[in-house]
Amino acid sequence: MAATSVRTHHAGLVTASTASTATTASTATRLVISTAAVLVVVSAGTAVLARRVVGEGRALVLGALGGQTLVEVAVLVAGVASVVLVVGVAWRLTRRSGFWPQIVVRSTASLLAVAIGLGLCAFAWLAALGSVRYVDVGSVDGRTVTVAEYRSLAGLGATLGHRDGWFYTPDPASPGPAIGHDDGAGDPRAEFGHYRLEVTSDLVTVRFGDDGQNVLTAPRP
Repeated sequence: MAATSVRTHHAGLVTASTASTATTASTATRLVISTAAVLVVVSAGTAVLARRVVGEGRALVLGALGGQTLVEVAVLVAGVASVVLVVGVAWRLTRRSGFWPQIVVRSTASLLAVAIGLGLCAFAWLAALGSVRYVDVGSVDGRTVTVAEYRSLAGLGATLGHRDGWFYTPDPASPGPAIGHDDGAGDPRAEFGHYRLEVTSDLVTVRFGDDGQNVLTAPRP
């Protein structure tokens, strides 16, 4: 009698432990799916907004990232989150299904995830061929002076403009790329950095590079 009671109690503990583990796993799955969904929405929204702003002649800037580079990063984040979302939803929807429905749905989700992953790899490789970074170099008349550094297979370049909150606007009166080595042989570590802002009554000048050999100028507003 006592042995039966012990076995019953032990079985109850095992059942409770199994149920608790299943609940924890289900909660974790829901959290992962929800996080992935939020990342997809936020990243896609950021990419769309950044592309729209670029069409207006400006750039959406978050930290040092902005313009086309920000679009590319947002697309990559959205892509990775989409992979997690597809796999997570497939596993959750079929957790109580039969063997064959699980095989079909989960295999399809896995193949889709692989396809998205390969597409992201190709996109990341293409994105790595060129990038832009935004550097604040000082303030003039209450406006933040910002230099956009460009790197691509064609070489290095820079433009001068100003940042207003999250938006960068190039100065239309400022010359274009002002990098000495425009044949792709320039070293970014030597050509960029060491920014020095000079302001006169009618001109804003930014010198940069190891020896200040690169110069960007714009009329003072």
